Amino acid sequence: MNRVPLLLLAAALPAAAQEIPYGFEAVTGYRSEYLWRGFKVGGDVMDFQLQTEVALDNHWSVNGGGWYATETGEGDANEAAGFIGVRYDDPRFSVGFDLTGRSVEHPLLEDGIDLSPWFSWHVNDDLGVTLGAAWDTGPGAPYAWLETKWSKTLGDKAFLTLLGGTSWLDDYYGRSGWNDLYGRVSLTYNVSKRVSVTPFVGISIPLDANPETDRLYGGVWFEVNF
Repeated sequence: MNRVPLLLLAAALPAAAQEIPYGFEAVTGYRSEYLWRGFKVGGDVMDFQLQTEVALDNHWSVNGGGWYATETGEGDANEAAGFIGVRYDDPRFSVGFDLTGRSVEHPLLEDGIDLSPWFSWHVNDDLGVTLGAAWDTGPGAPYAWLETKWSKTLGDKAFLTLLGGTSWLDDYYGRSGWNDLYGRVSLTYNVSKRVSVTPFVGISIPLDANPETDRLYGGVWFEVNF
């Protein structure tokens, strides 16, 4: 997730703009397997993330951050990344563009810069549908996805999130066509106003273009907002 450009933007805002809402989130977590676009990056992975968002007005916002993930078991895969993005939010839809740079130690995956426009339709307050595309300079190929996300509040301190989608690629590390079906179930519990914990279970089912086997994984995230 390039941290510096966004932090410099926030620091450069004039004094009159200091009332613009912004926030930071730090996340650390564990997952039994780390899957990225249907590719297995590693198993028994710990990851650390820091991100921030600055609201420019009632519709436009800029966000950025970074993350680092590493295998804790017998493997030695590592990944570091930084991102910056801009988005426009409306009650009916959201649209955005993300720029991500990744450095990865992996036998197949390569370092690269990812350019990703996306569009989300807000069906209602709980359900959204997102269509996105990316051009990754690592494999020099496109990747696209279509997913739905549903969330529901459970009492005052918890909410449930269900996410499911499918992806398509074209000569992306040698894969072309429908890539996988994927899904994730997560339950977030707000320990306090600033601290939450999120256990999750996910699945990736390979399609025609994907030689992987079915993947079922689980993990937990710990989040601090400030």
